[in-house]
Amino acid sequence: MNLKKIFVDFLKQEKLVGKKLLLAVSGGVDSTVLLEVASKTVDTKNLAVFHLNHGSRKESSRDLDFVQKICSEKGIKFYGEKLTKAPAKNKEEFWRDQRKKLAQKVAKDFGANRIITAHHATDLVETMLFRLTKGCGAGGLSPFNTSTKPFWNVPRSEIEQYAKTHKLKFVTDKSNTDIKYDRNLIRHKIIPVLRSITPNLEKVFVTESEIFAEINSFLFNSVKNKYARSLKEKNIPLSEFITLPIILQAEFLRLISTKTPSFDETQDCLKWLLGNPKGNSSKKIGGTTIYFQNKNISW
Repeated sequence: MNLKKIFVDFLKQEKLVGKKLLLAVSGGVDSTVLLEVASKTVDTKNLAVFHLNHGSRKESSRDLDFVQKICSEKGIKFYGEKLTKAPAKNKEEFWRDQRKKLAQKVAKDFGANRIITAHHATDLVETMLFRLTKGCGAGGLSPFNTSTKPFWNVPRSEIEQYAKTHKLKFVTDKSNTDIKYDRNLIRHKIIPVLRSITPNLEKVFVTESEIFAEINSFLFNSVKNKYARSLKEKNIPLSEFITLPIILQAEFLRLISTKTPSFDETQDCLKWLLGNPKGNSSKKIGGTTIYFQNKNISW
């Protein structure tokens, strides 16, 4: 694969040619290749790099220094941030939220039109499998936000080959091999077994994710167009809600949730709403509290 052409085509498709871009770079092989390709196809004055030091490993400072040095050599503006603490539980979710929050702050400072990440097709496979284990519906099996990921349909093997061909140096995060984390378990134990069954695993998952995206779009628009007023007013009569087909009831709940609810959350909420709920009661789903009062559902 020609990664430079893929990147240029992405910029054209997203109307980002000549625009400022903020690259999220950890220093691993994926993001190092992204930085290399971007620096060869975009004027460096329109590029900036964001690196977050999680402070979770003794090598964290080394990684920051590594990325900063590359940026200095290429004349690219560098933004480094460091976290001082993390909660005892749900560290990965905390880090993910902090990365997003700090990257958005840096993007605003630099004037970037888009934050670009190095996620690729093998990441997509891992994400879809992870979401399946939690229950996610059609929306969870759609491609992640491809408008920020130029290599979203490129297998990791192609990115690693580019790094090898161009003799790129990168850092290795040893924690990525620790299978106590669900995603690492999927990456190192489950995907190799699936690949023995389906060698072109990424191609299959990319195609399936696009199909799920079409299904999700249909469900989303079916609810949004028919119940635009209810969604705007954040209120719908229970008698009207229960007339929806079950798949649209679930989509309605996902649509009003601030975070994608799990399958169990959705089923629990549906059981409550369809089981003749008592007045002045409530239930939480996907970060949103739903209330049942005066025969109406509100949130």
